[in-house]
This record gives sequence, C-alpha cells and structure tokens, in this order.
Amino acid sequence: ARCVKVGTVTRLGASMSDVLLLHLDGRMPNLALMRIAHHHRARGDQVRLQRIGRARPIQPRLGEPIPDRVYASAIFKFSEPLIEMVRREYPDAIIGGTGTDVTRTLEDVGIATEGTIDYSDYPDYTASLGFTQRGCRLRCGFCVVPTKEGAVRGAHTIAEIWRGDPWPRDIHLLDNDFFGQEHWRDRIDELRAGGFRVNFNQGINARFLTDESAAAIASVKYRNVNMRDRRIYTAWDNARDEARLFRGLEALVRHGVKPYHIVVYLLVGYDPAETAADRDDRRSKLRAFGATPYPMPY
Repeated sequence: ARCVKVGTVTRLGASMSDVLLLHLDGRMPNLALMRIAHHHRARGDQVRLQRIGRARPIQPRLGEPIPDRVYASAIFKFSEPLIEMVRREYPDAIIGGTGTDVTRTLEDVGIATEGTIDYSDYPDYTASLGFTQRGCRLRCGFCVVPTKEGAVRGAHTIAEIWRGDPWPRDIHLLDNDFFGQEHWRDRIDELRAGGFRVNFNQGINARFLTDESAAAIASVKYRNVNMRDRRIYTAWDNARDEARLFRGLEALVRHGVKPYHIVVYLLVGYDPAETAADRDDRRSKLRAFGATPYPMPY
C-alpha cells in the first residue's frame, strides 16, 4: 500500500485499511479479536494488535498510522476505565466483550463467528483455543453467559479446534458447560484418542458430575492454563450447594483425580446474608478435603 506522511503520523493509502485491535484485558489470546484479524487480513487490510496495560498506553505513539477502524475487546467489568479511554481517543471504535455490552456480537459488525481464526498476533501462544459448546443449562443471577450465549448447544470438535501439526496437542477449552452438551462423550474420546492435553479454562460444574463424567475427566490429560500442572477448576457459589458439590468432588477423587489437583472458586459477597464465618467455613471444608479454595469477590 502507498503511505502518505501526515504531520508526525503515517496514513495508509486508499488501497488498504489500517485496522487497530485493542486487547484490553485477560491473559489468554482474545478469540473475538482473532476472528476480526482474519476477516480483515483476508480483505487485504493491515491489522495491528495492541495489548493495553501499564506498558502500552491507548494513545497512539508518534509515527504510528492513523487507524481507519478500531476494535476493542474487554472481558472484565474492571476494564471500564480503559473502555472510556478508548471512547475518548477513538470515538468511532467498535467495542465488545463481556466487560461491556454483552448483547453485541461479531455478526452485528459483519464478522463471522465460525471458520478460521488468526493466531499471528499472539506469536508466543502455541496451544489451540476454542469452544466445543456454547451456552449453559443454568441461569445464575451473577453470570452473563445465559444472556450472551443462550441455551447450551454443541459448537466444535477437538479436530476443528486443534491447529494441527506442528503445533502441540494442547487444547484450551473456553466452554462454560462442557458436560451440558449432548456429544460430550465424543469430545472426551477425541481428547483421549489424540493424546491431547486439555485446559478446561472456565471450569467444570462439579454439582452435576456423575460417576461417568467424573471418570471421563480422570481419563484425559487435564492441565492448568500453562499446560504444566494437573488441574481441574470448579466453583462453590453458595453454601446451599455443599452436598451436591462434595458428591461431585468425591466422584472425581474416586476415579483417580487427586484432591490437590482441584481448585474451587469461592464466590463471596453475592449473598447479602453471608458472613465472614460462612466464608471461612466453606474455605475450611475445602482445605480439609484437600482441594485449593480460591476466593472470588463479587
């Protein structure tokens, strides 16, 4: 593309657009931005991704192109100050993600939510990322998934998620309700037969585990986000779920998962009647079981 100098910045010629992607939060690669990157590169546009933080301000630096289009994605509500900075700097920016308008989708801005994703903006990331299902069976008041994704349904196979050789057989699943989908047994078979290591990134609902599903988890190479340590994530959102939760945890251990492999996110502060003693009671019971409690303030 022809470049034209405009003051202290560079503007691309008319033959292509300059597209700026702003990754506002989260350690993992941003799947929505990866789909946007593929969409624009397939059209011949120039795409730049910036991970925003203390080391990288939102304001453009001297000599950088003036973007023709800006997309920003925020996962967490605590990123609202960054979102406001994006709006001030780029008033026409397209902003999405669960940290902002949960009803806005990629389709709303003309981007497909299926097909190829572009990993090139995350060169140090070697795993493969995706969903085998979307939605959830539950409608918890503190969760945006039912509003954003709706009822539980199947999405992709492991073969469709994996990038293929020479990439490692490491799969990061973003599923919110892995065992809620009809074909979860097929996905477990794929993971097992392919020798994949898998990170159930959003956790497993231990309250719904049966001996069959607990055995399925134990049969695969479950890992933490770095694919180094054996790790399963689940949650304990309120004291009323104690009996169901521990039945699920006991099923996992019965089928070979070590208690110290299990991290349990403790939602605290959502129930207005909850006391510090209540929270400490839940924490103590998990410690006695051998699992690791991880408090999550509401």
